[in-house]
Amino acid sequence: MSVNNLTPLELVTHLISCMQVADNQIDWEEKEVWADTLTELFPDHTPDRAQEILQAAYQTILPLDNYGRKNHLIAVCKELKNHYDQQTLQSDLAPKITELIDADGMVLSAEVELAAVIENELGIRIEISDD
Repeated sequence: MSVNNLTPLELVTHLISCMQVADNQIDWEEKEVWADTLTELFPDHTPDRAQEILQAAYQTILPLDNYGRKNHLIAVCKELKNHYDQQTLQSDLAPKITELIDADGMVLSAEVELAAVIENELGIRIEISDD
């Protein structure tokens, strides 16, 4: 799937979805972080349309193996850089990724690895708690 045609809302959803499926389960708390992120970044979005976008993202990401998911995430990050400046990525998106990682109460190595990919591709710093 080409990410070139995705809207910023779709790109953010794909990024978050990649993080959500990193541990092979999608928790309710993680979905809440996604919903909160969209509300903050895209206050005019409609929840029904956002759910459709989320389901489409899962349909794209879930069949991929770890290598495919990582490559998809890299492509999404590259496209996000075309829509947002560095300050916005760091101040608005990075804290939401931290919140997502902490949402289910466990920090898994797969999440840390994907966070490192996001940091590298977007040039941002994501805070990951040590507990």
